[in-house]
Amino acid sequence: MSSLKKHLLYSIVIRLLLIAYGEVQDQISEVPYTDIDYRVVTDGARHIYNGRSPFNRHTYRYTPLLAIFLLPNIYLHRCFGKILFAAFDLVIAVIIKLIIVDEYHLLVSAQSNDDIKAKMEKKFSSSNGNGASKIKARLSFVSKKETATKWFSTSDRMKFERMGNFAAYVWLYNPLTMVIATRGNGDAITCALVLLSIYYLLKVQENAGNEKRNEKNVIMCGILHGLAIHFRLYPIFFSLAYYMYLSDIKNNIDGISSLFKCFLQPNRKQVLLIVSVLKMLIFTTGVFYLLYNYEFLYESIIYHFVRKDTRHNFSLYFYLQYLNSASLRVNIIEKLLTIMPQLVLIILISFHFCRTRQTIQFALLLISFIMVTYNTVITSQYFVWFLSLLPLTVNNFRNLTLRQVIAMPSLWFIGQGLWLLAAFFLEFKGINSFDFIWLASVIFFIINVVIVQILIENYDDSSVRLK
Repeated sequence: MSSLKKHLLYSIVIRLLLIAYGEVQDQISEVPYTDIDYRVVTDGARHIYNGRSPFNRHTYRYTPLLAIFLLPNIYLHRCFGKILFAAFDLVIAVIIKLIIVDEYHLLVSAQSNDDIKAKMEKKFSSSNGNGASKIKARLSFVSKKETATKWFSTSDRMKFERMGNFAAYVWLYNPLTMVIATRGNGDAITCALVLLSIYYLLKVQENAGNEKRNEKNVIMCGILHGLAIHFRLYPIFFSLAYYMYLSDIKNNIDGISSLFKCFLQPNRKQVLLIVSVLKMLIFTTGVFYLLYNYEFLYESIIYHFVRKDTRHNFSLYFYLQYLNSASLRVNIIEKLLTIMPQLVLIILISFHFCRTRQTIQFALLLISFIMVTYNTVITSQYFVWFLSLLPLTVNNFRNLTLRQVIAMPSLWFIGQGLWLLAAFFLEFKGINSFDFIWLASVIFFIINVVIVQILIENYDDSSVRLK
C-alpha cells in the first residue's frame, strides 16, 4: 500500500470519529459541534424534497445544488452531508499531490529538451547551413516520451513524490480543516473545484507542441472555474491571475502600453477561458433562475454584496457594521472604501506573480489570504479557502526559520482564541463584550498582515527544482 493511500485511510477514520463525536456533543453540550449552516442547508434540502424552493428556508443563501447534494440527509441519514464533505476533504489532498507530481514530469520534459538540444548543437556545431537545418528538424521531432525517459532521474522522481505526499499530509492532518468539514461546512466542494481548475490551468504549457490538448485544458479550467464561482463567489478574484498566466506577453510587461495590449489583444487561450467560464455561469444561473426566479439571484448572489454580519465575524470591520446595523440603507461609499484595499492588492499580485507555474500558485495563495483578511465578513470556514492552497507552495518556504514556522500558526490561533473567548462571553453568557471583540478583530487582522509579509519575504520558487 502506498504511503498516501495509508494516510487517506487514517484520515477517513479520524473524520468518521469526529462526525460521531459531533453527534454526541450536539446532545450534551451548550456549544454545538454541528455548524448552524449545515442545519440551514439540510432544511433547504427538505424543502426541495417536498417540491418547494430551498429559499423558503430563512437565511438559505447558497446555490440550490448544495441542497440537492444533501437530499440524502432527509431520506437516508442526517450525517450524510458531513460524510460527503469529508470525502471532498480527502479528494483535495489527492488533487494537491497530483499538481505537485505533475510539476516533476513537466520539469523533466523541459530539462530533457534543453539537454538534448545543447548536446546536439555541440555535436554539430561545425556543420554547414544544411546541417543546422537538419539539427532543427531533428529537435522538432524529439518525442515527449523519449525526452521524459532518456534523462530520467529516480532520485528526482522520489523527491517530487515525497514533496507531493508531504503537501497532502499538510492538508489531511490540519485540525482546523478536518473539523470544519466534519461540522458540516460545504466549502470543501468549492476548494476541490478550485484546485481542479488550477490543475488544468497548470497543464497549459507554452510551446507544448499540442495546441488542441492545451485548448482542452483551458476549457476544462474555465468550466471548473465557472462552477466554483457558482458555488462560492470568492474564486472570481482568481480570474485575473488565470487570465494573465495564459498571456503570451506576461514576461514582457514593461509598461502601460504592453499591459493594455495584454487585455485588448487576448490570445486564443485567454478567449477560450473567458468563454468557457461565462458559458458555465450562464448555464447554472439560467437553470436556477428558471426554477426559483429573482429569489435565487438575490439570496445566492446579490445578498453577499450588501451583507452585514454582526455575529460570528472576525473582520476588522465588524464593529463598524455593528454600529451601523440599525440602518437599512447600503452605504455605497463605505462599501467602496472597504473593498478597495483588497481589490488593489489582488490586482497587483495578479500582475506580479503570473509569470511561471510556481509563482501563480503562490499568487493564488496570497489572493485568497488577502481576500479573507480584508473582507468585511470573516467566518471560520473562510480559512479553508487559503488553507487548501497553502500545501501547493509549502515546499517554496525553505528559507523560513524554525522560530517563524512555530510563531506564525501559534500567533494565528492565539488571535482566533482571543476573538472566540470574547464572542463566547457575549453570545453564551450575555456579557457586553463588543469592545473586546473589536479589539480582538484588530489584533487578528495585524497578525494576518504580518504572516502575509513573512510569506512574501521568504518565498523562493527555485526551491522546487530538479537537481
